[in-house]
Amino acid sequence: MKVLLLIGVSIFAGLISAPPAGAKDPNDAQAGQRLPTRGPVKSNSVPKAERDVNLVDGLLRGVPIVEGDFADPFALAERDALYIYATNTVDANIPVIRIRKNQLFKAQYLGDALPTLPSWTVKGFQWAPSVWAAPDGSFVMYYTTPSSAGFGKKQCISRATSSDPAGPFVDNSTEAFICPLSEGGAIDASIFVDTNDALYLIWKSDGNCCNLATVIYSQPLTSDGLSVAGPPVELITASQPWEDNLVEGPSMIRKGATYYLFYSANQWDTTNYAIGAATCTSVSGPCTKPEDKPWMDSGTFSKGPGGQEFFESAGKAGIWMVHHGWLPNQAGTPDGQRRLYLDKLGFQQGDTLPTRTGKAAAAEALVQDALIVGLVLAVMIGLWFLVRSLLRRRKQKSAA
Repeated sequence: MKVLLLIGVSIFAGLISAPPAGAKDPNDAQAGQRLPTRGPVKSNSVPKAERDVNLVDGLLRGVPIVEGDFADPFALAERDALYIYATNTVDANIPVIRIRKNQLFKAQYLGDALPTLPSWTVKGFQWAPSVWAAPDGSFVMYYTTPSSAGFGKKQCISRATSSDPAGPFVDNSTEAFICPLSEGGAIDASIFVDTNDALYLIWKSDGNCCNLATVIYSQPLTSDGLSVAGPPVELITASQPWEDNLVEGPSMIRKGATYYLFYSANQWDTTNYAIGAATCTSVSGPCTKPEDKPWMDSGTFSKGPGGQEFFESAGKAGIWMVHHGWLPNQAGTPDGQRRLYLDKLGFQQGDTLPTRTGKAAAAEALVQDALIVGLVLAVMIGLWFLVRSLLRRRKQKSAA
């Protein structure tokens, strides 16, 4: 148990500890947004419940790190905590959990980050949130919601603001933020901050609602993130057999001059759902798919993975990935739930795409911490023999 605790400390030190000061090397890998350089933002949210975080086993074996329904996750790294948001559940429009730096194996369920919806939409269809941490300490959430009641209407992207990463976020809009009705609407917004601090929203046209093509776009935003600053630019569309005419759930990272566009494809409620990847020369493309197969497909404990999002490790260089997946035999079933999974990215020289290295990261932490435990045990044993020897000498002197 002590070894597992030490592993968790090592891993979480890289997830939610204070970021190093100074500008980052532009060749370092960068997730959708950089870590904040300001101090922690005070959160007034009171936890409603706690869930166990299965961090070590999640990385080593690929099992969910948190139990329960948590589809389309988005992780926001703050200096003192990790906030993870998800698609609506039975009790929240946008559920949010928090993993604190000083509570390594517990996730605090904070309830609904978006308790009130604008009047032009309806409950029950709030999907795929993405949250931008603005430099001034405020937060902007982008999320999917219908233009009016029911699935017969188009899904659109809206936005809400808050001074607290846990919410409540407030959406005071009177209409959708992004909603190209002629293309079936828009879903799955993901924030990306470029090297010059320019903001972009990566999103998908929801053409599969209406027998239209699905397209992933990049669109510039104003510096406050509250308005679009230009027209959308097409990045990719469905072009490979495994995608089954459907691409969605985009997210982007960058390393050096290369931008990596990740996306989900195929039917969301089947085990054929998977994650693809493309390389781009800029946040606005052009993009190329270097492989004709998924970058990540079903594993032993995660079927139909998708909804991938990325965040930066705070204490040391690294990019981590959250995604959802079905447990075995649950995909598309009435009682099935998409669970929350964690992985890490690695960049190997000569590889066209990043690789998943979460298992290796956990194994490395295991070796390092086993050495530490061994050293501590050796010191304790040495001290025990020293004390025993001193007591024996004292006893001999007393006998004499």
